[in-house]
Amino acid sequence: MNIQFVVNDYLLAWNILFRPSISKEIQELKERLWKNYSKEYLKLSKENVEILKYTNDFIPDDDTIYNFIINSEEFKLVKKQTDKYRRFLMKIWDANQKVIQSSLKELLRFKVENNYQIMVIHPYFDNVEYLKKNPKKNIVWGKKEDTEDGLKAIMRILFTTVKYELCDFHEENKEIVTAIEDLLVTNEIYTRVSGFSKYNEGIKRLKLLKKQLYPYFLMYQGADREELVSYMMRDKMPFDIDKYPIEKGLRKVDLRGFIDFCCANQKYIIRLNEIDKS
Repeated sequence: MNIQFVVNDYLLAWNILFRPSISKEIQELKERLWKNYSKEYLKLSKENVEILKYTNDFIPDDDTIYNFIINSEEFKLVKKQTDKYRRFLMKIWDANQKVIQSSLKELLRFKVENNYQIMVIHPYFDNVEYLKKNPKKNIVWGKKEDTEDGLKAIMRILFTTVKYELCDFHEENKEIVTAIEDLLVTNEIYTRVSGFSKYNEGIKRLKLLKKQLYPYFLMYQGADREELVSYMMRDKMPFDIDKYPIEKGLRKVDLRGFIDFCCANQKYIIRLNEIDKS
């Protein structure tokens, strides 16, 4: 999986125009534009979709407001801050890419040929979005909490790319799919990269579901009965091993095959009333 971090002027300008203002100066700029170009302003309201579709090939029908924004001092400051944020994310990605890529290869077990563009916007916009089934694999990214923990930020980005990769796979069982994606990235890959168990991290509402899937996820990784004990101790995720016959076939399937297995056998796997909810 190839990931690039870019700043797109049109996308950044669009977010300045249509996201909540991140400074007094930006708010005043937007008010001036609305006062003088309200019709042109409104016409741009859905152009973020076109920018995501065409990125560097995007050409606005009317670039009046874009030119006004992009040439303003307010935009130049926001872009400077955004590029600093982009370089921060890129530095963390570059430092950990080797372990991440090898872990992805081992855990996905299918080849990812897509090139993902992380289209970085100012973190204060606090927004993530992408278009499903877009040939250009673009993800808009700007999150306030990223600067508090750069590695966790990269894990969130990686989680989003895996969700993008699987798209609508087993849409009817999306909670199971999301829980497995969370186990794979937020828990296992994060653990490998950081050197510490991260199985306490992840989507809180899926905590109990993930506990039920966890033994099978270990079997998917190839764990035998003795290794299950080691993993449980490492991750502080106890379960009764005697209730779980080893599914050796899971070590031979890819992630989609594992999801197929979990969805097909959910009646036996998901028994939330039988686990410790602490």
